[in-house]
Amino acid sequence: MIWAGSNLGSYAMAEEAMRELGEVPISARRIRHAVHQIGDERVAEREAVIERFKEMDLPQQQVGSTAVEPPQVGVTMMDGGRYQRRDHFGEKDRPAKENHWREDKVGCLLSMQSETHESDPTPELPEWLATSSAVAELAKMAEKQGISEASEPIQNQSAETLAEATYPAPKLVSRDVVASGAEAESFGRQLAARAWQRGFPSAERQAFVADGAHVNWTIHRQHFSHATPILDLMHALSYAFSAAEAVAEKDVFRRWAKWIWAGDVSLVIAALREQQGRIGKPPAEASPTDPRERIDRALTYYEYHRSRMNYPEYRRLGLPLTSSHIESTIKQINRRVKGSEKFWLKSTSEAILQLRADYLSDSVPLDSFWLRHQARQTGANAYAQTT
Repeated sequence: MIWAGSNLGSYAMAEEAMRELGEVPISARRIRHAVHQIGDERVAEREAVIERFKEMDLPQQQVGSTAVEPPQVGVTMMDGGRYQRRDHFGEKDRPAKENHWREDKVGCLLSMQSETHESDPTPELPEWLATSSAVAELAKMAEKQGISEASEPIQNQSAETLAEATYPAPKLVSRDVVASGAEAESFGRQLAARAWQRGFPSAERQAFVADGAHVNWTIHRQHFSHATPILDLMHALSYAFSAAEAVAEKDVFRRWAKWIWAGDVSLVIAALREQQGRIGKPPAEASPTDPRERIDRALTYYEYHRSRMNYPEYRRLGLPLTSSHIESTIKQINRRVKGSEKFWLKSTSEAILQLRADYLSDSVPLDSFWLRHQARQTGANAYAQTT
């Protein structure tokens, strides 16, 4: 019942599944109540783990839990999805233009395996990347929204997956998922505490992969500064694609893409500065597709993220170049919480996000939870949670 309510598209679908597949007549209302109750218990456990993690001294935090085998390569990825909230319904002072959409934050903790190399194993830009439809789609999404980063995962993930197939990328061993509607500071602690539980601080190599959103790199700086920072390659290329469309010159994107692949972002920055010197900076009222805005947006982006764009070194270390795993995970989260007719309260959304993340995690955290839950009902002892 909890699985159905947490993973199917709605509580009504869960009711139908229980009736048709399990031959158990349980109302959607009863399923919703049970899911919220169990989800709240998991959220309370999560917060208790965070408090214990905060109480540890720094050396203990930097070692990671000894209850698990640390991964060879520990990779943390994060991004945001979208869902609708109704906490503000009926508020008299609510701004007229405020909509119902809010951001949920999702993190992946990937245990991976890979080999290191003496030099870059794939120094040449794969030809398909010079004409990638996914790069073009990301560029258009960012321009349409008028923001520095697209807030939704791209619809076609094949290009991101292929990016990992162009060189000996790390092999995925297991994935754990963290999801929450909390603010960035709280989510950063959730992600850090879960990474500690999974032994990430003791991994041979660590990486933090994300797009250019400021919140991602704030959390990296505060909680994962020991991990190699990697700007998602596909987002990096998308800014070059958008800016290249503002330049009346053949094969500009191909040339810039080669420089980015080779880690020579300084050459791209120099070319953008030269172009900006010709056409000028964008006025305040410039549209996202204004050539001056495209050039300025890319220039600002690369100047800020240049330290996270050493792709030859990341390939040499056997680290991932794209955030494809987090993009696909957000889609899995969205299947349950996102919809034009789905509205959540803060407390109920947090419960469902926690359970959805639990069910998507390969470490199967709910297996040990059910033992603790049963013990709380009967007063018996239960196996301790990994802390």
